[in-house]
Amino acid sequence: MELVLVGSQDDPDRTEEAMKLYYSQGTCSFAPHVALREAGLAFDLARYDMKTAQLEGGGSLEAINDKGYVPVLELDDGERLTEVAVILQWIADQRPERDLAPRPGSLARYRLQEWLNFIATEIHKPYWPLFHGAPEAERDEARQRLARRFDWTQGKLGERPFLMGEGFTVADCYLLTVLNWTRAAGIDLARWPKLAEYRTRLGSRPSVRAAKEAEGLVRSAR
Repeated sequence: MELVLVGSQDDPDRTEEAMKLYYSQGTCSFAPHVALREAGLAFDLARYDMKTAQLEGGGSLEAINDKGYVPVLELDDGERLTEVAVILQWIADQRPERDLAPRPGSLARYRLQEWLNFIATEIHKPYWPLFHGAPEAERDEARQRLARRFDWTQGKLGERPFLMGEGFTVADCYLLTVLNWTRAAGIDLARWPKLAEYRTRLGSRPSVRAAKEAEGLVRSAR
């Protein structure tokens, strides 16, 4: 394991059994990684190396998730959850007092699910050609599609600090993750100043900085 986080800054003595998050550096698994830290849940990290197609310590990812990709959240009873939007909501529901998601069954909860599904299908998925060697025509089309989605998202964000309004939710974990990919995709986020400010501001959250450090995306400040 790369890391064991037990409890949170405001509860350093928590001793519950840790879950395990299977992740790959810089991928969508970053969203539940941040959410786990925001929730103050205990978890271990298990890295999947996409270059070698091996899990940390050996073994194949397919043995953990037969879909063949991360994230996978292994619960303390051995059950495993997959798909970013599902994992994020499960995490939020473990610590309802953290307000990372509205109450199940409420209209606000369905608004959160709207955001999670929109991010998954209309922002996350269109990146695929940009990172998997697609022909240039497909890459241009992907950038154009993302540009239209960024236009819409910036308009909806408006002057609000977070997607759902005044409070940070797991939808913000997901949007931040996909906005972090713009540099590698050759997209200049300066065209969307509100989204650029949003990315910078959320990047300063302790949970985000700690997740980046743990995944080796930034150097440790210690």
